[in-house]
Amino acid sequence: MATRFRRATSVNWLGIATIVALLVIWQLLVSAKIVNYAPLPGPLEIWSGFKYLTGPEGGLGQALGHTLYCVAIAWLIAVFLGGLLGIAFGSNATLAAGAGATVDLLRSLPVIALIPIAILIWGIGSKTEIIIGAYAGLWPMLINTSGGARSIPPRLREVARTLRLSRRATLLKIVMPATGGAMLVGARLALATTLVLCVVSEMLGLETGVGYNLMLEQSGDEPARMWAYVLIIGTLGILVNFALVRLVRTLFPGVAASLERSVA
Repeated sequence: MATRFRRATSVNWLGIATIVALLVIWQLLVSAKIVNYAPLPGPLEIWSGFKYLTGPEGGLGQALGHTLYCVAIAWLIAVFLGGLLGIAFGSNATLAAGAGATVDLLRSLPVIALIPIAILIWGIGSKTEIIIGAYAGLWPMLINTSGGARSIPPRLREVARTLRLSRRATLLKIVMPATGGAMLVGARLALATTLVLCVVSEMLGLETGVGYNLMLEQSGDEPARMWAYVLIIGTLGILVNFALVRLVRTLFPGVAASLERSVA
């Protein structure tokens, strides 16, 4: 009972009340025609647009499913490759020195500028979206994992040498657990980056998805539906981050607790 009470009191009710108050003020300004700007409808009109999108002719379900599928696949690729390369670079100073300049160059390139090139090479299907999303999410995962692997306390490595652990055993029993916190931070950053780039890819010419449908509503002069998609994309970002945090707390409670203590 006490746990439930603490969870209830941990909800940011002031923040929720602020959002509700802003929505009410927004609607009042639009209804009173104090704000009379066609591309900026009121919350009630946006809600009507959202209800249309969820209907049989709205196409929201298919677009949302496509975006979530591409984000999930791209994120898993980014986490796997970024984690693997990050541990390799963090554990091998020679490899890190040799690849450091290349990594800095590639991660400095604006990914948005690469989208037209990717479309020319792989077309306007899901493959392009997944490649762009994975490429964008790779770098935060790699950088955080590499930094975590380099910051392992020397005493842990001394323990591995004392116990005469093999390289594989050292990796599994020393490096991976000690780097877990940095990898989880990188995974969260990679998820946000992947979502943004997948949506932007859809907006710049891919065949479907919430970003593509948002641009269709804009070109069709449907501001209520367009704003509904804007809010859907924002809500989607919040929900996927919340789901990842809950998953980490469930699967890795010790790492999650240590991260929360370090943030506090």
